[in-house]
Amino acid sequence: MQRQDVDAVPDLHWELQELLFDGDRLAARLVNTGTPVKPWLGVAPTGASFEITEYAIYQVRDGRFVHMTALHDAGELRRQLTG
Repeated sequence: MQRQDVDAVPDLHWELQELLFDGDRLAARLVNTGTPVKPWLGVAPTGASFEITEYAIYQVRDGRFVHMTALHDAGELRRQLTG
């Protein structure tokens, strides 16, 4: 999460649904929700909230996250944001 995301979507929330471990990697399925109050991802705020599923894989080294890859349905997110 970056500062501009928090500024634009102050109620941004990630809810962990599933977490798997394999050596130095973690796989997570999350549900992301929020309501933008400022322009975000190129979309002006409309008052519409969103709820999308995100899948992420994290690599951990020496107790720190060193790499993350995430996937979500950007088209569905945009549809929800634009109404």
